[in-house]
Amino acid sequence: MTDVASPSTVTFWLPGRSQAPPETPVVLDGGPPGTRLRLQASRSAGTRVRELGEGVVEVVFGTLGEPFSLTVAIPATDTVAWWRPGSAVRDATIPPSWAEPEDATALRGLPLGALLAPRDATRLVYALDAGTSVTTVRAGLVEETADFAIMVTVGGSGLPGEVRLLLDTSGRPFPEAVAGAGHWLQGDAGHRDVPGAEDPVLCTWYFAHQHVTAGAVLAQADHAAAMGFGTLIVDDGWQTTSHGRGYGSCGDWEIAREKFPDAAGLVAELRDRGLRTVWWIGMPFLGHRAEARGLGFSTLRDRPELQARVLDPRDPAARAHLIGRVEEIMVRTAADGLKLDFLEEFEDQDAPGAVAAAVGLMDELVGRLRARGIDPLIEFREPYVHPVAARFASMIRVGDCPLNALQNRIGILDLRLARPGTPIHSDPIMWAEDDGAERVAHHLINSLMGVPQVSVDLTRLTDEQSGALRFWLGVWREHRDLLLHGRLTPERPDLLYPVVRAGFGGRHFVARYAPHAIGIPPGDWTELLIANADDSAPILLNDGGDVRAHLETRDARGRLVTDGEIALAAGPHVLAVPSGGLARLRRSGER
Repeated sequence: MTDVASPSTVTFWLPGRSQAPPETPVVLDGGPPGTRLRLQASRSAGTRVRELGEGVVEVVFGTLGEPFSLTVAIPATDTVAWWRPGSAVRDATIPPSWAEPEDATALRGLPLGALLAPRDATRLVYALDAGTSVTTVRAGLVEETADFAIMVTVGGSGLPGEVRLLLDTSGRPFPEAVAGAGHWLQGDAGHRDVPGAEDPVLCTWYFAHQHVTAGAVLAQADHAAAMGFGTLIVDDGWQTTSHGRGYGSCGDWEIAREKFPDAAGLVAELRDRGLRTVWWIGMPFLGHRAEARGLGFSTLRDRPELQARVLDPRDPAARAHLIGRVEEIMVRTAADGLKLDFLEEFEDQDAPGAVAAAVGLMDELVGRLRARGIDPLIEFREPYVHPVAARFASMIRVGDCPLNALQNRIGILDLRLARPGTPIHSDPIMWAEDDGAERVAHHLINSLMGVPQVSVDLTRLTDEQSGALRFWLGVWREHRDLLLHGRLTPERPDLLYPVVRAGFGGRHFVARYAPHAIGIPPGDWTELLIANADDSAPILLNDGGDVRAHLETRDARGRLVTDGEIALAAGPHVLAVPSGGLARLRRSGER
């Protein structure tokens, strides 16, 4: 299908302009009647429109190498909120059309969003693929017309190319529609499937920071193995004897022998205990104290507050140095993986091609390691989650949010939907020294639908903290396949997911984060587990039939509270589940 002029264009006020930039309307066939979706775009080399399903279209624009813009508009009828993926994104709002735009690249964010309707339906879902080009998105309500508009500008590359756009007005449920857009955006470039990417992780950062030593790591090893951790991340600090934070030592990537006299031996000892070893690498940084600073590498800019400069990934010498140092560390220590940090720093609006070069750097690094027979675990974190770059990762972690269970939950669920199939890890869970079992359990329950990372000194836990950690890691391991690969249904995204479900066949796992009622699964369910991360113990069950079930409830430490038969009536039923605890109902028959 080609461009066809519509009777009128979408125009509205923007700061500094009398109206949106002039664009040519594009006719979209095949959408549900009455949606009144409109699309217009600037000059292109041609447009193809393809229907992917009822109410779902793909539009491919041939670009001319110059900046390209498009506008999507739809009446905001029954609109509840504008959703975008990301742990730090302001959800549950409807911004005005004149709100500040946001940039997305292959190293920052995802150009994907959903206009939410009541009962977790969607009014519109969009996703856009512009490769490594900078994409600027402004989305919000047009006050004059009560339309919701999405305005996109793609930076010019100087070369012809393509911009792909997905528009979904099917009204499908939020989890289904967003996951569909995520599948479309990543295509076959999801992630690298590497054993161990779905194992719990102990990370040294929050409890050791740059004080980390081989002795401190080994002190955790037996405890970590006994609790069911599968991977240990040796975070920032292994490469420096400094304890002052900052990144002044980065760039040489030599192991500090005063702290790690036998790094290969440490990796072997951890492996003997069933633990994989992952080294942290602050990829872009060339520290002010690094010896490599005298090698003449090109840099993008100085970051004095971080005590480092940012390497230019377009510089062949800088690329060769980085790849060579990382390769040498992996080969010499026989480690299992890499935590590649701060990749978003490779972005620079004054350095055309830097993002594409950084993506190429990742490609070359993985290729070099594979040529050595190493298929490493590689962790990326927010914001570099776009499949153009993150296809080289084997897992993606929520951005830094220490002690913030809510942000961890939002990030895990958003990324599970936007990057379907990719193992999503929590930011390392930590807690205060005097926190009790319930608070520890709340942190762990908020990360149930992802892979838990933890960063606490396992040798200094109280009995309450240790009991809660052991119990909930055990629950997660027992139900890992259901939690990570069952049908994921986060409820009420406009309220930040107060209830989340995972189900497969007759088994269902529900996590409750607020005093909301829990709907009993329809049909012939066999097992229902309810994790309570709210401070209130009474839980209202709704929508159940007349059935009998065996009920077992446990507190935050896994201690048995209730064990017996109950009868569920067709109406509401109140179930007492301790805060931080777990209820397990096994259906035993009809009432």
